[in-house]
Amino acid sequence: MDSTNPSNFTDAFRQTLEAARKVQDVQDRQASHDPIEVEACDGQVIVRAKQPGTIELDIQPVAMRMGSEVLAEEIQRAVNESLAQLRETVGTAAQVDLEAVTESLAELQQQSAKDLGRFLDGIFAAQARAAEPDGK
Repeated sequence: MDSTNPSNFTDAFRQTLEAARKVQDVQDRQASHDPIEVEACDGQVIVRAKQPGTIELDIQPVAMRMGSEVLAEEIQRAVNESLAQLRETVGTAAQVDLEAVTESLAELQQQSAKDLGRFLDGIFAAQARAAEPDGK
């Protein structure tokens, strides 16, 4: 970023804010997304997957008659399917390059610190000139 051109700073700041808004949009969509529901064992087992990857499990008592191995396999299949659908639904909502956002913020912070330093140097120089006896 060229520090002599203030529009470069403005552009970097605008791009960083735009990227931050994308991140916020993705988080808002994830938070408000309806759970993904998958049934197993003819509806006797219901798995709900929701953000941030949590699972709710409802098992009807009659499902316990199936045997533990069959029931475990069906639950595992339903959980995996619901999480895969959740990732597919939410993951493709928006692709945000968080590394680029982080780099942009770091660059913006460094440039802001340099610009503030130059600004303060100018104020101190003006104050020193004003305090000189000949008023230059």
